[in-house]
Amino acid sequence: MKTKVTSVIVLVLFLFSSPLAAEGWADTLWDWFSGLFGREDAVYTEEYTDRQMDSLRLTPQGANLLEIPLSDTLLIGANWPRATVDVAGTLERHNRMLSQTVLLRNPADQLPYFGVPAVRVVYRYDQRPVHFLRMARRFADVQEVAFDESVLPLFAIAAELPTIIMVDDPPNQSPFNADWYRVLKSRTGSETSLVHFGDPALLKELRSSWAVLNTPMRTPETEHLTAQALFGAQTIDGRLETGTALFSAGEGERLDAVRDGFRMPEEVGIDRMNLERVDYQVNRAIRYRATPGAQLAIFKDGHLVYERAYGHHRYRSQAVDPGDLYDLASVTKAAATTLAVMKLYDQQRIELDAKVKDYLPEFAESIVGRYKIEHLLAHHTGLQSDLPLYDYLGRQYVSTTENGDFLLPIAADRWLDRTVPNLIRGQLGRRLQYTRRLKYQYSDINYVLLQYVVEGITGETLDDFVSREFYEPLGLQRLTFRPHEKYPDVQTVPTARDTWMRGGVVRGYVHDEGAALMGGVAGHAGLFANAHDLGRLFQLLVDEGEFAGQQLLSPETIARFTRKNTYNYRALGFDRLVGGWRSVVRSGASPNTFGHLGFSGTAVWADPDNDLVFVLLTNRIHPDPKNERFNKMNVRGRTHRAVYGALGSWGMTL
Repeated sequence: MKTKVTSVIVLVLFLFSSPLAAEGWADTLWDWFSGLFGREDAVYTEEYTDRQMDSLRLTPQGANLLEIPLSDTLLIGANWPRATVDVAGTLERHNRMLSQTVLLRNPADQLPYFGVPAVRVVYRYDQRPVHFLRMARRFADVQEVAFDESVLPLFAIAAELPTIIMVDDPPNQSPFNADWYRVLKSRTGSETSLVHFGDPALLKELRSSWAVLNTPMRTPETEHLTAQALFGAQTIDGRLETGTALFSAGEGERLDAVRDGFRMPEEVGIDRMNLERVDYQVNRAIRYRATPGAQLAIFKDGHLVYERAYGHHRYRSQAVDPGDLYDLASVTKAAATTLAVMKLYDQQRIELDAKVKDYLPEFAESIVGRYKIEHLLAHHTGLQSDLPLYDYLGRQYVSTTENGDFLLPIAADRWLDRTVPNLIRGQLGRRLQYTRRLKYQYSDINYVLLQYVVEGITGETLDDFVSREFYEPLGLQRLTFRPHEKYPDVQTVPTARDTWMRGGVVRGYVHDEGAALMGGVAGHAGLFANAHDLGRLFQLLVDEGEFAGQQLLSPETIARFTRKNTYNYRALGFDRLVGGWRSVVRSGASPNTFGHLGFSGTAVWADPDNDLVFVLLTNRIHPDPKNERFNKMNVRGRTHRAVYGALGSWGMTL
């Protein structure tokens, strides 16, 4: 018997002794032995009864594979860029790995995954790609699958999702362990991509419909860049240096970026060490209790180059995450209502010199009916600053239980009488303070009227309209009204303490009383966001309305609304930096910079001349809106100036 086995082995060695394309006889012999004695076929071709499959569905892994994640978490868990002690070395390694990353196959141009709401990422259970997953979640929801033998049968019941298989070839691992992904060939759909970290010669038996991306080694940098490449935020144009059994030398396809992504500050000329001055200003504000915490996002040349979370939701309670949502307060005027008017103007459905009564006949006999749309946008009406709310702040309009007419949630355990929003609307046609002559006076009423006009023209609520026209096409999942309907309270940052109407600290519900009494969606307040998504929205305006080949707004409309209006220093719907922030202009900001501020301690500024977007979000009104330290310390202005001080600093000699 021993002689027969020896003879067989000798015969096999003889047959495979001639050189193959790029695979030695030892590899082939190993595959032969694996096929004879390995457990792959025995384990993975096992058929299960319906009863067994039902049992699999009830397992935690089965439940995970059945569920398509839909904005299941806001947690990002890390700032951008990663901390490093050797910036130059990190940048050099990034550029080297990028040049050596090769798209070996892209059947039917399935990559990039643009506009895909969710993907499945499969990795070996002991090789979780932390940095890849964090970056992928910036573009889509991710269903994680930590693979071992017990998971494979569950793919038969898995939800249909584009699948990304992550493969690493760490040293001192057996070929069987390295080739674990082969068993997935018949278990994943046609929209499958394999990301391989290591020597491309180790790739074997790939399904022809799989896209294949190879990068030389697994590092945080390669995990970041491959994730961005898969979702269209990083160009890949490498070529294979040495041929393999499956691919020829020089092979490789170009994968163009279709949207902006994440870049290290040094890639756009900013030395991250100089951005420590920005951190200092924010941390100083926290130290002096001007705000419990903050988020910052800086976009340069369209890319996010700096993102930080500082401090806590409350003083020393729950650290801020870059994905947490802040109450934007009056930034809503620019980031929702003005954008809606711009879209309608683009569609020739609204005229700036038309009057309110032309769109809302109910106000034909009232003072507000006489104002033009551009008067409202420019705050050039002379109307009183606040909504007429006094009559509706009584306890008779709020209940601690949901019943009867008390159906509008304004806090975790408080409900508003559903008739109140219409009562407020009726008040705008009657008792208002106004000036006989039109003049500049900042007023929330202007933007509530614009909200009514938008909703009258479109037949939709303001939040539905802007979500469909802007937030959804841009993939902004962290920009929303009424976040309590979608996200846990722990992922929204608290604002003021209101023990009378709200029963405690306001969290997940709009702080502004007028917006609350209007049901949480109002033209002047109500929008929540994190710094990243708000910055992306304003980057659209810097990019003249174009995003990934879609023209969401025309350049002409953006220019019309963001330049100085004919009545006062402001633009139409936006504040202008030259109005009260000349120190930032002296620091390098363009006079054409536009944006908006919010009462809660928020700010967003877009500088088209420098291709720069700056976002600072705080909850400086927690727990007391009367805390004026934030404004007295000029945190927004000082932080903004520090950003301009860092531009062009990389590579400078002192």
